[in-house]
Amino acid sequence: MRKIIFISLLTLLLFSCGNKGTTVKDITLNIPSLETLSGQWVSVDTVDMEPSLRNFRAQALVNKDMTSLSWFASAPYSGGYHTGVMKVNGQTPLVTHYRWQPYQALRKSISDNVEINSATRMVPNENLILWEVELRNTTNQQQSYTIMIDHIGFISKYPEPEWQWWYPYPTLTGVTTTRDDVIENMRDYIGTGKNSVDKEVEELINGRPTKTMKKVSWPSDDEILDSKKYTAHTDEGIVLISDKETETTTGYSIITNSDSQSLRQSGAISLWNVELNSDEAKTIRFAMAWGGEPNSVKQMLPLTEQNFESVWDGVQSTWEFLWEDIFKPNNKTLSGTFPVLESNDAVANKVYYTGPLTMLYLMNTNLPQHEKVFLTGGPRWGASITFFWDITEWATLWGVVDPDMMKNHLTAWVGIDPSKHFGQDNFNGGGVGNGYSANYWALFQMMRAYLTISGDTEFLKENIQGKTVLEHLEQYALNWKRISIYDESKNMDDMYRLADFGDDEWNLLECVPTYKHIVPSFNAGYIWMMRETASFHEQAGNTLKANELRTEADEMIERLLKLYAGNGVWNSLYPDGRMIEVRHCLDFMFMGRYLPNDIPAHIKGEMMSFAYRELITDNWMRAQSIEDVAAKDSDRPDHGPLGAFDGWPAGTMDALVQLGYPQKALDFYHAIEPVTNEGIWAQAHELWGERKWEKDAKVRIAKRGWHNRESSSGIAMSQVMLKGFFGFYPSVDGTALKLNKNWTFKGKLYHVKYKGKYYTLDSTGDEVKMVEENH
Repeated sequence: MRKIIFISLLTLLLFSCGNKGTTVKDITLNIPSLETLSGQWVSVDTVDMEPSLRNFRAQALVNKDMTSLSWFASAPYSGGYHTGVMKVNGQTPLVTHYRWQPYQALRKSISDNVEINSATRMVPNENLILWEVELRNTTNQQQSYTIMIDHIGFISKYPEPEWQWWYPYPTLTGVTTTRDDVIENMRDYIGTGKNSVDKEVEELINGRPTKTMKKVSWPSDDEILDSKKYTAHTDEGIVLISDKETETTTGYSIITNSDSQSLRQSGAISLWNVELNSDEAKTIRFAMAWGGEPNSVKQMLPLTEQNFESVWDGVQSTWEFLWEDIFKPNNKTLSGTFPVLESNDAVANKVYYTGPLTMLYLMNTNLPQHEKVFLTGGPRWGASITFFWDITEWATLWGVVDPDMMKNHLTAWVGIDPSKHFGQDNFNGGGVGNGYSANYWALFQMMRAYLTISGDTEFLKENIQGKTVLEHLEQYALNWKRISIYDESKNMDDMYRLADFGDDEWNLLECVPTYKHIVPSFNAGYIWMMRETASFHEQAGNTLKANELRTEADEMIERLLKLYAGNGVWNSLYPDGRMIEVRHCLDFMFMGRYLPNDIPAHIKGEMMSFAYRELITDNWMRAQSIEDVAAKDSDRPDHGPLGAFDGWPAGTMDALVQLGYPQKALDFYHAIEPVTNEGIWAQAHELWGERKWEKDAKVRIAKRGWHNRESSSGIAMSQVMLKGFFGFYPSVDGTALKLNKNWTFKGKLYHVKYKGKYYTLDSTGDEVKMVEENH
């Protein structure tokens, strides 16, 4: 695999000067700048989830004050509570506006006599965070300000405990993995002076978020600063905080000299007395590093006013270099290339390019199991985790972008039992979480994508964990037989031969209590898997086996269609014979994506009516219809009636294309563009506001329900362009394009890697042409 290199600003300049070919320059002009793709300034009263920070190894969320961070994680290090607030004249200024950019998080606070702007940056691939805070006198006369900033180093190292989705972090009473809203309550009330309220809270009980009403409390800032778990001292002006329980040191360098500084147990407080004339500003800079021995941390912080500027600017420069690099053939970051889209459709361009930025932002190069990973989420959850379900949503695109990485991951994932784990912990290497019903389909789809796009047919013969890859594919495709409850001796209806996914809804859609047992979606997935496995067997000369699998798939379709409830929706079948109607997007997506030619025309029409009547809104969609019998019990932004997991709109668009409605898919693609104004793709976007039950509901990144700020599934929006609109979906028999009849998206996709060569997909004419490039 290629070694990822983080290059100095000088090297970047030299590199860019040496690549001035006319063709390359013309193509790269299609790539929007990071400034263009950054989030817009958003008012705090419209925000549910605060912006995050990442640097390819660490991650954190900003809070509602002007300086502190929470949910800091950089395995094996993690932080508890927050990193410290700023006070002005004894009060904590609160954020009025946020802006997310890939290389920094911006906060603004506007009040009667002062405007404060703060920017926070993580230095790429270093254990270093930088702050720059500007306070400006907005009155028409001189003002005095006393500025105090807490520098808290509540960070510990946990190399031994499993880094599950709920990773370990330190508290006043020791390490915990519990998610009980203590930190979230602290974040909600930060700067208010409160440390307890009566409220409805969510606690993770038996692995599930559960609402309870109780008096909740959290430590005050003084209690955190006075924690006996830590001890602080200064060394040549640098504040060093040592953890007594783990081998961890946090250091602060106060770049802008303070008038005084007081040490506490877990940090220090710096004070500045400032006189400012009208419109005059004071800028304060400081930095935080973390690591093991105090000396190693101290060596990360030799910052002065002079070199701070170059390190600060270098953060943005490195991001801009990497952003350009991932679109170049033979780059240093990927084994393939993210295709470059050229079109006059500015709205579609914005949606498409939000995908590669999400991918780059979620890239982590500091986890030991793989040289490079694309994390599923974070920062609150899953700081080291890759979910099979999320990443398979863009499996075709991943096969183009980084086939070497994909093979490396799949080879490792074959050893993880999909009946027990939903993904991999990239820190300690094991499987994590519970067994999702989606896992077999997810792993199969990624295997298929790698094999058909790379052309690496020898991989099918490779022996992993005692079986060839082809045998693993067949095992995934036939797993439905192992979970079917059909018993011929009991004279059961033939429909019970279908896969039964059990009584625990947590293995399916988690929050939808009726979606369990025999459901249409993943049964459709198994039919598709059998057909694709048949094609692999046929390719290998096993015609008899191929015919056997296709026959079983056809028989299964007859059973599956009996689950149709009418009016465009489907039933779940329970062991006691009950048919429970479920009005959810998952059935629409799977039936449309994997069995479009098996669905009778009248059912297709009714499915389309259902999707537009009950799911698709003006700028987003509902995962679950408001009319669903379980809607009131399923209110979570990702899978319930008031929002959708970011992979669902992409999956719905894919289904629309496969069902023969590419223009409707493009219209939907255009409609969701405004949601990118807040930033990149998230775990879910929620429908909110007074009209949240209506088609014109407002949309924002969701936090409630313990959601993550960003997540990888939304990268599938870019796959919709590649697969759906340009038709790139290689089949097992070697056919690369699956074209839409009498419809094309007008544009070009450059640098599509297929079987080791790069191609341009040109749809500027009446059909898509695939032209080999010269590199």
